[in-house]
Formats: sequence, structure tokens, C-alpha cells
Amino acid sequence: MNDEDLRRDFEAFMKENDRELASVARRYAGFSGLPEAAGKDIAQDALCIAWGAWEKELAGADCGRRLAFVYVAMSYKAREEQRSRRRAGELHDPSEMLDFEEKGESYEDRHLARSALRVLANAMAELPDEERLILDLAIACVPRGQIATQLGLTATNVTTKLHRAREKLRRSIGPDVLAELGIGRVRNPTGGAQ
Repeated sequence: MNDEDLRRDFEAFMKENDRELASVARRYAGFSGLPEAAGKDIAQDALCIAWGAWEKELAGADCGRRLAFVYVAMSYKAREEQRSRRRAGELHDPSEMLDFEEKGESYEDRHLARSALRVLANAMAELPDEERLILDLAIACVPRGQIATQLGLTATNVTTKLHRAREKLRRSIGPDVLAELGIGRVRNPTGGAQ
């Protein structure tokens, strides 16, 4: 393929998958505790990485492999952005507080939600890189087949590693934080799940 064909192929890929890529980037931003606007930067950076690999790795690949590559890049960019913001200290825009008040959320609820997300982010940072990446991609609703293709694993390996990662999170986070985040079940005193 010449440069012009590569550019057309890349542009066609972006047009066909624009909404899905934007949606996944917003989810990565939200899950990483970043503002929604950071999703655009994450998507743009991931697409720049994909463009750099287009000729060597992605030009002849199917759409699933291409999407998986971009999702992996988004995962890395979101974590990178999260780390840099954490190092710089978390800054809050006072105008954000008005938005929460309009939604009916109290300061305490916001604080609990932020604390729960911080605990989850720290627990995820303790996971091995491959398990964390698989969990990131699963949270972003990337199909397991695409995850397997991108990482060179079987779908069964992806399912197993995903299960292990979730179990490690459950053990390190605890049911209260998982319930606060809305991703776990709280056990009632009789032993059943609520």
C-alpha cells in the first residue's frame, strides 16, 4: 500500500467506528476518575499511536484487531493521564460543585464516590499488567474475542484471567466499596446476596 491508500484506509476505519471509539474513550476517562473531556484526548492519542502502527501492523488486519489495538492504546493513555494528574495533585473546578448540587448529590456522597474510586484505582494498580489490561478492556465492553486477538491469547485464557483479576479486586477492596461503586453485591445478614 502506498501512503495515500494507507491514509484512506485509516480514515475509513475512523469514520466507521467513530461513535464506538468515542464512547469507549469516555468510559476509560470516567473509570479512571478523569473528566469526560479527557476522553477526547485519550481517543486522539490512541489514534495517533494506531496511525504509527498502521503500515506495519494494522493495514491488512480485520476491524476487530484494529479496534482491539486502539482500545489497548486507550487503556494505556487513560492510566498515563491518571498517573500524571495524581502526581500533580487533584484539582477541582469550583463550577463542578454546582453541577453536583443540581443533580441532588450531597458533598458527602461525592466524597464517598471519589474515595471509592481511589480505592479501586489503587487496587487495580496492584494487579499484574496483563490482568489489569484485560480488566480495563472488559470494563470498556471490548468483546473477549477482540481482547484475545490483541493480546495473542485464547478466549478461554482471557476469561480465566478476567475472573482472577475480579477475584483479586474483591479480596483487596471489600464488599462495601464494591457496593458503593455499584459493581458488587452486598451480603445480607442471612447470607444471601441482596
